[in-house]
Amino acid sequence: MKKFLAVFFLLLLVINAHSQYSLVPAFPNLPAFQAPLELVHSNDVTNRLFLVQEWGLIYLFKNNPSVNTKKVFLDLTDKIATFAQTGILGIAFHPNFQSNKYFYVHYIYENESQTGFVTRISRFTASSVNPDTAYSSSEVILMDLPVEYPGHYGGKICFGPDGYLYISLGDAGTGASGGHLAQDLTSLRGKILRIDVNSTSGGMNYSIPVSNPFFSNSQGYKKEIYAYGFRNMWKFSFDLTTNVLWGADVGEHLFEEIDHVEKGKNYGWNKMEGFHCYNWPDTTLCDTAGRGYSRPIFEYPHAVGKSITGGYVYRGSKYPELYGKYIYGDFVKGIIWSLSYPSLENNLILDTTFNISAFGVDQQNEIYIVSYSGVIYNLYRAPKTLNLSAVLEGFYNMSDNKMAKDTVTVYLRNATPPYLIVDSVRSLLDSNGNGSFTFYNAINSTPYYIVLSHRNSLEVWSSSGKSFASNSLNYNFTTSSSQSYGNNTMMVDNQPIRFALYSGDVNQDGHIDLTDILQIKNDAQLFTTGYSSSDLEGNDFVDLADILIAYNNTKRFVQEITP
Repeated sequence: MKKFLAVFFLLLLVINAHSQYSLVPAFPNLPAFQAPLELVHSNDVTNRLFLVQEWGLIYLFKNNPSVNTKKVFLDLTDKIATFAQTGILGIAFHPNFQSNKYFYVHYIYENESQTGFVTRISRFTASSVNPDTAYSSSEVILMDLPVEYPGHYGGKICFGPDGYLYISLGDAGTGASGGHLAQDLTSLRGKILRIDVNSTSGGMNYSIPVSNPFFSNSQGYKKEIYAYGFRNMWKFSFDLTTNVLWGADVGEHLFEEIDHVEKGKNYGWNKMEGFHCYNWPDTTLCDTAGRGYSRPIFEYPHAVGKSITGGYVYRGSKYPELYGKYIYGDFVKGIIWSLSYPSLENNLILDTTFNISAFGVDQQNEIYIVSYSGVIYNLYRAPKTLNLSAVLEGFYNMSDNKMAKDTVTVYLRNATPPYLIVDSVRSLLDSNGNGSFTFYNAINSTPYYIVLSHRNSLEVWSSSGKSFASNSLNYNFTTSSSQSYGNNTMMVDNQPIRFALYSGDVNQDGHIDLTDILQIKNDAQLFTTGYSSSDLEGNDFVDLADILIAYNNTKRFVQEITP
């Protein structure tokens, strides 16, 4: 079974939709940062973003593409250790930050009284006078943990949907030296912790939730532990739509892994690496011996990437094709992927040339990519152009007997049920029925139904899913009845008319009938003018001519057939 799983997950990795993305600086006017490790928002009304620099500074700036100023929010340069993988590692804002001004920082400092480093979790308070500033003197220490072995500090902290603070601590070692701590429940190393920062107990500046898995133990296990068996989880995040905790655990020799982290579970390090036994002489310690380690949901080998950077399940609106997918990357190789769950289809988004130290999201749930070289990026897709031809039946300029110019809406819908709308745009069809439409949410390799709708007409769908090529697509609804989708066509005299938009469906119920005529008649009696759904002629005036158009189409039993 182990060999089958390894092959299966390698096959998933070769799914490679031709990338339609590039990266552009999200804030091109901001000066570059130095060694950034985290990007978060404060979840208040200020629309600010906060960036953590490894070597002691936390900056803030407005979430605006034109912003050109960054401010130092907190300076900890006199506190942190300045060696590899040390410094400030994480920041989390209290759910009630807007009122209490509390935020929390995970950093490493060098203990002056003895050799070695210390992991520290502290609370700070932003200034009530100057909310863009916090002072190191406001520090309240929650947790100090001596580092048994240098390295693997974890670092991510964030609040869960339950209001508790979650903390990632690495195993502080490598292989056999330190790695065993991840399985030692009397140690906090190699764990995800969960604490309650809203109360205190036992002389600590926090309390332990009674629902923690080891809260009632009498074996000396650390009660702060939420889950364990991790090597060096470099970023975790909650998908607040599903409340699933996604974690990315950096591998040792061969595999990187993605976990769904659940309370009380053991994720196997240092007996397991991904789905595989770690390189131990005694494989009876491995999961093949039925020890019950929780397996990751996904892995990739070091031939693909060598240091995973965890991200977020995308819940924004700019990239609908990524919605609900876990976006993550690799620090060493600079690759960005999207992982679908539960299908576990892993798609390449982009192969970059820089070290991805973090992903971030703003209050609109849009995603950012943070380069360790100091630049914050957005995903970018070139706009797509649709050149369209169509007929609007019964919508004419009577003076020259040509179709009148008018605005229509064109939708791009996914070509698979339930045909979700990916993008839409309103634009003009000229007197020859031609129009050009620009879309920003489409990608070249994905087929879409083209759906054309007039303000007072039934929809026409393209005959099948169409893909953009070289960022452009031509489509003509007028040349052949085969150009319209059979299950979404117009029925006229019980026969399909597939290439025209018929005016008169004023109430948009899929039929042109008496209810539409009555509404047009009512608008005519009110002398309605301007852009009205009842103005079938398009002359900005509702009158008898509009009633007659609808009446004619009613007699012909014009209706729309939908799936």
